[in-house]
Amino acid sequence: MNCDQVTLVGQVFESYVSEHHRNDILLILKERDEDAHYPIVINAMTLFETNMEIGEYFTVFPNEVLTVFDSALRRSALTILQSLSQPQDFSMKQNLHARISGSHSCQG
Repeated sequence: MNCDQVTLVGQVFESYVSEHHRNDILLILKERDEDAHYPIVINAMTLFETNMEIGEYFTVFPNEVLTVFDSALRRSALTILQSLSQPQDFSMKQNLHARISGSHSCQG
């Protein structure tokens, strides 16, 4: 993937999870264990309907796209954390992972 593709995928995914998975992210930010790994399950069909190019990139470059998704997920979590008026019960988690469900690319 080139830089423009990485940027596009990251921006679209960050916007998508901020809109569709804000509550999931808030629940994770409330967790006490900062070293645990936290998955967020993303419905492939809903995501790919948002932007068809994302689906195409995911099919061709699944490992690279998942890495971009994880980075975008962390950026989204940080933005959500910073937007809280009373963030004392919340903390940033570094081990956030996007898990894509319902995609033919994920079937073994």
